[in-house]
Amino acid sequence: MSLTLLTIGIFIYFMVFCFAHRQWMKASFLSQEIVQNSSNQAALKRMQILGIRFDLKMVAEFLAVPYLITSFLQFLDFSSDILAWTYAIITFVLGFIFVGFCIGNYYYYKTYNTYFDTFIFAFFEDDTKAVMQNMWDDYPIARSTLATFILALIPAWLSYGILSDSPVGNSWESITSSIVMLVLCVLAIRGTLKSKPLNKLHAQVSSLKTINYLVPNGVMALMWAIKDHRKASHFAAVSAAEGEQLREDLFQQKAMTCHTPNNTFLAENRPHVVFSLMESFGGNILALDKEGENDVLGTLRPHTQQDYFFRRFLSYSNGTASSLLGQCFYSINENLSQSTEQKTHLAHTAFKPYLDKGYKVIFVTSGNAMWRSLSTYFIEQGFHEVYDQNTLIDTFPEAKDTLSYWGVADEFAFKFAEKCLKEAKEPLFIYILTVTNHPPYKAPESYEPYPVNPQTLEGRLGENTKERKNILTAYQYATSCLGNFVTQIKQSDLKERVIIGASGDHHLRGMTYRMPEELFLSYSVPFYLYVPTTIVEKTGAVFDLKRLGSHKDIFPTLYAMSLSDAEYWNLGGRNILAQNQPEWSKFAYNVCIYADQEHVVDLQQIPYVAYQWENDLLVKKPHTLSEAKAKWISEYNEYWSWQMNYLLKGTK
Repeated sequence: MSLTLLTIGIFIYFMVFCFAHRQWMKASFLSQEIVQNSSNQAALKRMQILGIRFDLKMVAEFLAVPYLITSFLQFLDFSSDILAWTYAIITFVLGFIFVGFCIGNYYYYKTYNTYFDTFIFAFFEDDTKAVMQNMWDDYPIARSTLATFILALIPAWLSYGILSDSPVGNSWESITSSIVMLVLCVLAIRGTLKSKPLNKLHAQVSSLKTINYLVPNGVMALMWAIKDHRKASHFAAVSAAEGEQLREDLFQQKAMTCHTPNNTFLAENRPHVVFSLMESFGGNILALDKEGENDVLGTLRPHTQQDYFFRRFLSYSNGTASSLLGQCFYSINENLSQSTEQKTHLAHTAFKPYLDKGYKVIFVTSGNAMWRSLSTYFIEQGFHEVYDQNTLIDTFPEAKDTLSYWGVADEFAFKFAEKCLKEAKEPLFIYILTVTNHPPYKAPESYEPYPVNPQTLEGRLGENTKERKNILTAYQYATSCLGNFVTQIKQSDLKERVIIGASGDHHLRGMTYRMPEELFLSYSVPFYLYVPTTIVEKTGAVFDLKRLGSHKDIFPTLYAMSLSDAEYWNLGGRNILAQNQPEWSKFAYNVCIYADQEHVVDLQQIPYVAYQWENDLLVKKPHTLSEAKAKWISEYNEYWSWQMNYLLKGTK
């Protein structure tokens, strides 16, 4: 009987911890505007109640382990000392895991504005040493570990003290209490009597995802992430008929590919093309830009005024690897370059049209090219050359002084690209991946920044004025590196022979937002594009500042500006500079949100929740999404999965 009562006591202990932890999350991540809004009170109540049910489920699963094992040993008449040690050790280990992941979920939410999701696996698939160093620099790891240790030790220490002094026996009373306890555990684990067992679908309590994200505890969220990660790692042959039907429904065509128009000028004058995927070049920071006061554009500013600069734009995904692989290799799996399919040569990639037209294709990064095995994967997919921090240090010895655990300063990647262009004997396509604008956000000491205002981030990002200034300065440094590169090209004889594009891999992480007003802004990245005047005239390019777009549109635009009669893979992208565009193509897509002229749709809510536009970047109240539009969005998601499986495994 003492074992059952002890387990009930420890059960209550962990439930109190879970409740306190959720209140900590609520106080930290829900604005007073949301908490005090009368229309949210029912949802907040549902969040608390459902959160308790998920806590009951997970705590019951964890404590069932020491309870069952100790009960079995008790049935075999083991000594009270062995029972006490067994129960205490298992309780400590599982308690440490449970508390640790709950606390970890807090800091994950603080960084990514969501509970644990599949991006957590980047810890193992990224440069783990660098990520750990990052975590040590940015978070109170030592204090959190100590707190986790103490919170796990308390129930373990108490359980040892109680069980070691308790008599061992198998009375009918203890057997009955054990059976009742197990029945209650099963009910708690199931979480419901009438419907299917408690699962992720039950976690929808509000149209505001910031409230929904507080429902599961850290361990529950991690289990969902593991399940989703396994699904995303499986590839299989697909039905050709299904793909054809999806294309007809979505793009009003059966063909898998599109073609750029015939253009005699481009055929005879193949321009160099440079595209840079900029680390954390997010629209969320760009929205705070103010020349002379909080200048985050630096030397890029005049070029954004002279050239094409789209701000109503989304990244494909919200991580560097996922956006890069999605944009370049049409992948729905951020681990493709490290997966069992890493040796599979894809019939279509974003670079294939350039390879087909005789371009030399080069990858340059200021980081380490072995990150995510990119070096070997890019070569496998047809790249001619891959250059990283090592080449940059060899070429520019001063780069070594800027080496961090993520790479060297971005300026050297752009200097190297400029060198390649000036020495080129054939048309080049250069893809640049930058790294400097990344935690711990430190611009090179030699950099002389434009004015920034740390107060613009107060209450939204950063622990103190110094950290906020570093964040803004690092962002400005990265944009200035791009700006200096564009300036150098424009002032050289390459001015009419180079197209330059740049966009962010994802928003700058860790900011707090006014939701749902900033839903679109929170995932936005800008798209900068320089096209020589002659090419603009020969292609009929037009600029509409208000056009929506996303990563899917970047390469179709580059193709249209540089290649004549080029075949490319169709994923619904379009030339964003075209004068006439099909209505269905006027949308922006991120794995978390969809946007068109009418609304922004939160894809993380099931069913989808749509919001009307308030202005070019902000949204207002929810409104009804038509069944036809919801079906279109779902089918578009399906097509991304279908085409990835097709490229890797073919048809059935």
